[in-house]
Order: sequence, then structure tokens, then C-alpha cells
Amino acid sequence: MALAPRVPFQCLSAVEAAALIRAEADLTLFDVRDLHSYQQEHLDGAMHLAEDRVPLWVGRLEKSAPVLVYCYHGNSSKTFAQMFSDFRFARVYSVDGGYRPLASALAAPAAEETPSDSASAALAGFLADWHYPAGELDARGPHGLTPLMRAALLGRGEIVHELLALGADLHARNDDGNTALWLACVSRDAALVQALIDAGSELDNRNDAGATALMYTASSDRPQLLELLLEAGADPQVRNFDDLRAVELAASTACLKLLRHTAD
Repeated sequence: MALAPRVPFQCLSAVEAAALIRAEADLTLFDVRDLHSYQQEHLDGAMHLAEDRVPLWVGRLEKSAPVLVYCYHGNSSKTFAQMFSDFRFARVYSVDGGYRPLASALAAPAAEETPSDSASAALAGFLADWHYPAGELDARGPHGLTPLMRAALLGRGEIVHELLALGADLHARNDDGNTALWLACVSRDAALVQALIDAGSELDNRNDAGATALMYTASSDRPQLLELLLEAGADPQVRNFDDLRAVELAASTACLKLLRHTAD
């Protein structure tokens, strides 16, 4: 008898993952950070999982039950989620951004307790100034920019924080395939870039040219932002559609030094 087709795992933002944890009583939650980090702190109900223990859990869990995996920044969790997906688990999720953003999202009020019409006067004015419909947090403006993207591009940290708290889509892409994280790098606002990383931005999103935010910061001589992305776990080995990596696009000695370990 033929095996059922494998269902790909899904990546969730921290807010989406927190909502899933609240809603699914039979959810199995795994922490795949190192054991020492797990012992120091972990989410309530999370079980530590190492690679050699995956077969044990594969045999123990119902394949129809949801499985959610988190790590430090959302990279290793994808590897573990793929393992469960390979074993035909139907509902497997990896948390973008990892432990910290997920812990923060769980500590915050549930999304339904924060109505979308509770925008501050500053946010309401921002939406009006840029001709976004009132209350439509993910509306598209010129060039496909959502309010979150526009605020990130302008370095409006207070607007970005409020939009994130209200549930604006962190992973939306503009007409060029860029997310708010890329646009925050354009603004050169390190605190804003870090906030979007902490919120669970996809570090290795590739735009329509195959370029990542890491490549952009390297090619535009933004070493401080480049360092932030590397520390968060951005992959320096990703190649764009011209087959170039960040190290090959570095525009300054400072950027090249940060990427020299990736040159081989």
C-alpha cells in the first residue's frame, strides 16, 4: 500500500505559535536548544528534544496531533520539524524567531484581547498620512508596502512596535519580495532591526532577485546591521540568483571582516 504523501511543515510567527499553544490542548511542544539552556528556562509544557530522541517520539505520538518546535532563532527548529514531516506527521510547526519572541508572545494578552481598532492617535495619524484604510493593518500601498513596511523604512520604531502588538503581518512581502526587516535595514535603525528580529522576522527571506537582508547589509556597507543579523542566525551561505553570497557582495573591509569565516 502506498504511503500517504508527506505534508510540509509550516513556519509560524511567535504570535501565531502562541495562539496555537493556547488553542490546541493536545499540542506537543518541543524545545530543541541545548540541554543547559533548556534547564535554565523553557516554556511551560515544553519537552527537551535532541536528535537521537526523535525516533522515540515518532513512535509515541499520534501522527494526527499537532507538533510545535522552537529553538534559539528559528533555524534548528526547521530541521527537527522536517524530521517529523518526513515521518508523515500531519501538523508540524516551526517557530520563526525562536524561544524569546515566543515567550514574549505567550506573556502578552491573547490577540482577541487587543482589538484592531485600538490604534493610538499616532498610528491612526500615520495610517491617514499614508492613505491606508483605517484599521486595515496589512493594507497594501504603493510598491506593495504595508503600514509595517512603511514604518520600518522610515525608521518609525514606535509605529512598528504598535503594529506588531496589534498583529500586523511580519512576513508580508512588497512588490520586490522584501519584508519589513529588509526595509528596516534600509533605514539604518539598529534598534528597529533588532526589534523585528526579536519579533520573529524570517532572517533568510529571499526577495525577487534572490537576495537576503544579510546580502543587502553587506553590499550597502552596514556592518552594524550585518553583525546583528549574523548574531541572530542569518545564513551567510545563501546565494542570490547570480550565485553570489554575502561575503562576495561585501562593500567594505568592515563587512568583509565580519564575513571572512564564510569565504571558504
